[in-house]
Amino acid sequence: MKWQIAKLIKEAKKEIQINEEVDFTDVANQNPDIRQISKILVTGKGFFCPTTRTVTFDLTIKGKMTLICALTLDDVIYPFEATLNPVFIWDKEKYDETSEDYLVKDTIDLAPVIWQEIFILIPLRVVKEGAYEELAKQGIEVLTAEDLAKEAKNKTDPRFSVLEGLKFDE
Repeated sequence: MKWQIAKLIKEAKKEIQINEEVDFTDVANQNPDIRQISKILVTGKGFFCPTTRTVTFDLTIKGKMTLICALTLDDVIYPFEATLNPVFIWDKEKYDETSEDYLVKDTIDLAPVIWQEIFILIPLRVVKEGAYEELAKQGIEVLTAEDLAKEAKNKTDPRFSVLEGLKFDE
């Protein structure tokens, strides 16, 4: 998914149709959180504007990642879908460093932009369906935040434990 700007200018295409499957297996293998990734379906359009010296894309990406369950360490298939609208500029004078646009010289390459979006979509933690029940069968009790709050509320502060035996006159 690369286009040379000179070729786009020469062909005078105003619209670029995209409907491709991209393989990010090599890049995903470098991330320890991802055990496997499917081919990513990239669909959408690119709009070439020679007067503003930009190419604006309107893309949708779909795929599946196999991630690690935070509780059982089993595989969890995590489907994802996202839309992204990257803008590529090849005029340094019109490029604004504070914007999210990409400055390019000769070639527009969508692969790093798509991988960046996929990387952002990786959740911090996934739990497979039925993981809590599976751990309970093994005799492991998983406490939720609510359980911990109740336990802390009912527990006496150890600094005041010496006062437990004292009786007060009413």
